[in-house]
Order: sequence, then C-alpha cells, then structure tokens
Amino acid sequence: MGAQRPKSIVFLLWDAVRISARAFWRSPANPARTFMQRQQALAVLGLPSNATPDQIKRRYRKLAKRYHPDCGGDPQQMQRIIAAYESLTKETSHP
Repeated sequence: MGAQRPKSIVFLLWDAVRISARAFWRSPANPARTFMQRQQALAVLGLPSNATPDQIKRRYRKLAKRYHPDCGGDPQQMQRIIAAYESLTKETSHP
C-alpha cells in the first residue's frame, strides 16, 4: 500500500463546491431553512401557514393548559410546544 495519489484540480474544486453548498443549506441565512422551520413550528401547534401572532399565542396557551406536566400532560410534547412557540415569537419580534 503506497501513498495516496493527490486529487486532481477537478475533484478539489468539486469538494469545495460541495462543502460550500452544504454550509449554505445548513446556514440560518438560508430562506428555505427558515421557511421550513416556521412550517414545522406551525404544524406542532396545529396552525395554518397564515396564522397571525394572536392566533399563535391563543393556540399556545390552549395547548399549554392541555399538555403541561403539572396537569398530567406529556412533558416531551410540552417541550415541543414551547420550542415551536418560542421559534415563532422570536421570528415576529426580530424580523
């Protein structure tokens, strides 16, 4: 087993493009990523994509009453609800 041959310039450029593209898609600056995060958060709360901040707040409070661990609810579901609500309220307060 000898030393590994150096990669050609084409493969080096391809690696650079692939790594850059991966970094972009994982970046918070990617508009598709923020759109998908919003859609997922709305799905957790059971709201349509055009939900208003008031609807989000009312739905969060309703679900919090149902799933709060002190009221016999599921702690993991409550954590998902809190994360979704925080994601959506952070989005509206800091555009």
